[in-house]
Amino acid sequence: MSSNIAIQVDALSKCYQIYDKPQDRLFQMLGRNRKQYREFWALRNISLDIRRGETVGIIGQNGSGKSTLLQMICGTVTPSGGTVQTHGRIAALLELGSGFNFEFTGRENVYLNGALLGLRAEEIDARFDEIADFAGIGDFMEQPVKTYSSGMTVRLAFAVSVCVEPEILVVDEALAVGDASFQFKCLNRLAALTEQGTTLLFVSHDLNMVRRFCNRVVYLRLGEVRAVGAPDEIAELYMLDLRDDQRRWATGDEMPVKKKTFVGGAEGFAFGTEEGRVLSACFTDSQDLYSSFVYGETIEIRVECLLNSNIQNPNISFTIQEMRLLIIGGGNFTLHPEPAENGWQKASITVRFRARLGAGRYHVTIKLLNGYTEETSHLIEKQVALLSFDALPGNKDFLGIFDFGLEQV
Repeated sequence: MSSNIAIQVDALSKCYQIYDKPQDRLFQMLGRNRKQYREFWALRNISLDIRRGETVGIIGQNGSGKSTLLQMICGTVTPSGGTVQTHGRIAALLELGSGFNFEFTGRENVYLNGALLGLRAEEIDARFDEIADFAGIGDFMEQPVKTYSSGMTVRLAFAVSVCVEPEILVVDEALAVGDASFQFKCLNRLAALTEQGTTLLFVSHDLNMVRRFCNRVVYLRLGEVRAVGAPDEIAELYMLDLRDDQRRWATGDEMPVKKKTFVGGAEGFAFGTEEGRVLSACFTDSQDLYSSFVYGETIEIRVECLLNSNIQNPNISFTIQEMRLLIIGGGNFTLHPEPAENGWQKASITVRFRARLGAGRYHVTIKLLNGYTEETSHLIEKQVALLSFDALPGNKDFLGIFDFGLEQV
């Protein structure tokens, strides 16, 4: 394994034997000729290299194999096939309280977990005050863990994991248990660890956290790697797959959503079906995909698109997003296509809004839809962050991203 690689996963698979009745397991152990179980492949043929100091997120629906993958990387689950190699001390937060003896006190569990991570007693002594302070559970440190709430348990587990200076930190949705103040503390510590070169691998359903922390994202679907890439792109693909699944469940429509050509060039990404596409988009002042506006100026966007004549309810959505693609606002509009030619019809639209925004870079995502609302419509095409603009400061003083026009009365 290369010295630059922290984790190397090669053709990793995990198969579980599913028995319909308890006695079938006994018959299988006794060597009956007929196979008594069904095979369930939690993971199949996963290959992945994670570099030192890299932060990698793993996303996917429940049952996609995320936790199984982390458990095999940590060595708590044996693979059915393939190999895992790691280089460096691994600290892991998997299931709540995993690695704890619930009859031991918090203090005793700190020393137990430190020993499991390869630390000598004097090394744990030197870190104990920091661990206790970070956990913030007070006198409960001297009480059995079985008396802890779930939040206190995860506080102590996280404190041990991040204060022992791991070279690899593996986290499986543990932060979802803590309160807001503790989550803020954890996020700051994770940021500090990554700056120091710790390799971070974590599972999360919070796509905003994934976008904030990750260099790369692995998207698992039905036990296989669906995609690996930049956080924004993979998060968009994941959300589109979820919507596609919901649409197929609700309507029986099997038309797949797939990756499409980005109008703005090779740097962006787009998804959708073959039922239509965005032909062009621009800010009308610059006739380009980029422009800049001083506070209060009017931002005007023009879009041209092509739609299959079978589309019954053509609609277009504009979403205004900040730098990390978190949504600020937007709107949906009905399209009025021209007469069809050879089964296709063109449509164009111009929208405008005021630049009542704080200084910074913003993006506009465009979606073509068949339906009147995003919740009930079928996606035709999504161009992610197709347009970008800078909001320049004016003479208006307000707090936050958007000026709500608050006035004293």
